[in-house]
Amino acid sequence: MAITYIIDLDCPVKQAVRPSKMLRLLYQRERANEALNKARKKDPTVAPQQVKVRVPLAVKSGPPQLADTTAAEILGRFAELDALAHHCRDCPARVLPMAFGCRGEIEFPISLRAEAWLMGLLHGAAKDPVPRMVLNYMSSNGIVGNRVSEMRRMPGIFFESKKALTRRYDTGEKLSINQVFELLFMTEQISPGHARFLLGLLELYEANLPRDGRVQDFSDLRVFEKRDAGALVSRAGVRALNSDGDDRAIREIKQYFQAMFLAHEMGASLSVSL
Repeated sequence: MAITYIIDLDCPVKQAVRPSKMLRLLYQRERANEALNKARKKDPTVAPQQVKVRVPLAVKSGPPQLADTTAAEILGRFAELDALAHHCRDCPARVLPMAFGCRGEIEFPISLRAEAWLMGLLHGAAKDPVPRMVLNYMSSNGIVGNRVSEMRRMPGIFFESKKALTRRYDTGEKLSINQVFELLFMTEQISPGHARFLLGLLELYEANLPRDGRVQDFSDLRVFEKRDAGALVSRAGVRALNSDGDDRAIREIKQYFQAMFLAHEMGASLSVSL
């Protein structure tokens, strides 16, 4: 299970294949390759036609149903998408340098370390304006974290920790990681403006970077350059690069913030599904 996201930038790939179908094909290919690699550890000569795979099957109404197929059948279906991969080569919406890299996943369970890292992005000093802004926004938008609290009742499925981290402010008010998680990951469509708001709230966004020098000089940022007729117009960056001490969940959340940043810079929405 995972949080799946995709940058809704209009492109030749999405014009030919609906984003929902694209995500489904990518997911099924990953499952097929996993099953095929596992089978070939036991028998290197096994053919894709011999490897059975169980994948969700979309239905007109109700939740998806599981269906049995083979790795060969799935890889055959993926050929439609694979034929479009060349369009991704120079696409600015790629979070990762690969075909169809405008999408990604944050796999469950989320580590306690990743939750602590997220909470650490929100300042808690008494004179800092950010806590008041966060608390007001949560209150006015009804973000109380109840949906996340329900997920936390299933130990080890969605979260490593049964207990939600909570920060208490001098005013007596509290902020729960459940609220932060709901704010960041449980909005199905994040507009470019909302993406800018969230990145600014977490102090991850850097605007108006100097235009002289090389992109490589901003070693702690992922940089996006806007150009007009080849001329550099502006640079912005996001503080979401991987560090040596990051665990899997932190790395994937940072990639999510990079996707949010790229979506904002290109004026596209970020679609998120759980």
